[in-house]
Amino acid sequence: MKQNKIGILGCGWLGFPLAKNLIKQGFKIKGSTTNKEKIKSLEKENIEPYLIEIGENKDSKSLDSFLEKLDILILNIPPKLRSNIKSNYFEKVKFIKNSKNFDKVKHLVFISSTSVYGSKQGKINSKTIPVPDSKSGKEILKVEQLFKEENNTIIRFGGLIGNKRNPLKYLKEKNEILNPEALINYIHLNDCIGIINSIIEKNIWGKTFIGVSPYHPSKKEYYDKLCTEKNLNKLNFSSKETTVNKEINDENILKILNYKFKNPKFN
Repeated sequence: MKQNKIGILGCGWLGFPLAKNLIKQGFKIKGSTTNKEKIKSLEKENIEPYLIEIGENKDSKSLDSFLEKLDILILNIPPKLRSNIKSNYFEKVKFIKNSKNFDKVKHLVFISSTSVYGSKQGKINSKTIPVPDSKSGKEILKVEQLFKEENNTIIRFGGLIGNKRNPLKYLKEKNEILNPEALINYIHLNDCIGIINSIIEKNIWGKTFIGVSPYHPSKKEYYDKLCTEKNLNKLNFSSKETTVNKEINDENILKILNYKFKNPKFN
């Protein structure tokens, strides 16, 4: 039996296609954006739209209305600490948690990140204790602690890829790419949606999953192949010895969710 209403706080690269997917399954969806121009796009897809700013100009009224009568909240707000080093991600999320109707929401899916694991933690699985070594990772792990409850589930997604999103464009602008032998830990958009769907469909709450494809070529191997396929000049990789070498896998994706990756090689 489907839940009555799901709210997706953050209808961007992941949230918007996720909302459309859930609507096809018969769910009623509320979706938020910080961009007025996107309101019509949400309405067009039968997503009940909300303009919500959770920053310096916090909008408690819109947030309260958005959270009202939700069965499930999908909290999908990225920290954006690289673009705004003064941003306080923890305080933003705390503002959401302290809002009037938050405690009335039955279940929460918090979209976290594998940045909670340090760059030198090596082989990582569901039992690995996160030791973040970046500001973003430390903030996200701190936020996770707010939601460690039996009615909530946390998903630590790896590098997001698909739907015209690929780090290749960003990397081509760099003069030199460090850590060529570091393994990639990416996940395709279709599998992000698939994992969230599985959690909701099977009512798996009180868990923490790591959403990363089981495909782990080196950075150089993957991008050399991609450049060849796209008929582009290969990237300039550094000859320095690699210092970052995480390999992330989560057996609980298979054991608990019984989830089979749709785009394990991101194609």
